[in-house]
Amino acid sequence: MKLAVTGHRPERLKGQEKMIAEWAEAELKRLHPSVIYVGMARGADQIIATTAKRLNIPIICCYAFPKMFYHPTERWIMENNRVICMSPHYSKKSYWLRDKYIIDNADKLLCVWDGVGSGGTFITRNYAIQQGKEIIDYKGLMKL
Repeated sequence: MKLAVTGHRPERLKGQEKMIAEWAEAELKRLHPSVIYVGMARGADQIIATTAKRLNIPIICCYAFPKMFYHPTERWIMENNRVICMSPHYSKKSYWLRDKYIIDNADKLLCVWDGVGSGGTFITRNYAIQQGKEIIDYKGLMKL
């Protein structure tokens, strides 16, 4: 089973990074994915990718476009994993192409979403719904 990952950047995680990592570990152990597709953004993406790397789950690191500098955590995650870029340089649609690729190539979506109807995580999650993908949400950020 191939697993897509999407989630918020640090400013929307409300200090729940440790809880998200624990949830991700439990879900990855439960699901036993053969590979995960991750957009590699700071925050939820890198938390889940780090957890997958520790569990020896293959990762496809999906970037919208090449970066000038990769943080040491990113370099470690990328090591011995596949790295792809959707566009040779930034464009307004390069992030959408990356997120679409992640969903189109996976069977299920692991999602860290706060329930707010805006932003990349919301758009990616909605696309996954349109494509009939099963979504596994982290509930800790949801506004009730």
